[in-house]
Amino acid sequence: MQKSRVIALASLNLLLSIFGTVMNSLVAFVILKNKNLQKGLNLLILSLSTADLLNCVVAQPMYVHAILHCTDEDSTFQLALMVVALITLHASTANLLVLTLYRWRALSLRFAHHLLLSKKQVLIAITVVWLLSICAGVFFATSLGKLVSPYLHLAMILTWVAGYIGLFRLVQKRKRKIASLEGSPTSQFQTASLEYENEAVKTSAILVGSSLICFLPDLTFEFMGRADENRLAWVFTVLFLSSCLNPCLFIWRSHHFRTALGKAFHHFPRDQK
Repeated sequence: MQKSRVIALASLNLLLSIFGTVMNSLVAFVILKNKNLQKGLNLLILSLSTADLLNCVVAQPMYVHAILHCTDEDSTFQLALMVVALITLHASTANLLVLTLYRWRALSLRFAHHLLLSKKQVLIAITVVWLLSICAGVFFATSLGKLVSPYLHLAMILTWVAGYIGLFRLVQKRKRKIASLEGSPTSQFQTASLEYENEAVKTSAILVGSSLICFLPDLTFEFMGRADENRLAWVFTVLFLSSCLNPCLFIWRSHHFRTALGKAFHHFPRDQK
């Protein structure tokens, strides 16, 4: 790479790293500060923010160091970068997958999921996500992993797309059913609940959609057998971009979080006195 391009790429990644660190730390801080937010979906968002934070704090600075100082493509440091980045990126996508499953559960079981989904179950799911992400990161850095990764990643993307098409169809089906019960004692409550779930599905779909856009170039190069070289050249920059977008999209879409965020900063100066 030309020196000017290397400097520009390193500078861009440093800026994204700093911005992503601030935004993901903000999301984690607000959730950890408010006990009312430490349940269900918000715990999954906390796990997602943790994965994205590790991308910005660990993987992205390693990438900057690699493009500035590493010239040997087979160096131990670049292999370490590949493993760390694959772990944190897969942790981010795995958390989004669990969010999708959570939305399916919410809509399929209607109101029962609020009672059936305990904090313990969510923490177990998060633990499984991280264990699988570590295994995936290590495996996809191997020769065998590189051969099968494009097919597994494509299957995951197609599953996501089909899943959200199904979710929005389920929402429409529920709307028609509630409309047929108009005037019943529970219709107003069901309408409000469905509207909440519909907005939650849209939020999850936006998070997944933005991540998929960032992952598509890497998937294309995986099928071409040129993933590693292009990741080091520029694709990692696009992949890490999703870690900056996720907290911004969540803050934009979540009214409850913005309210908690406002209260946290409203009381923060007062707590320091």
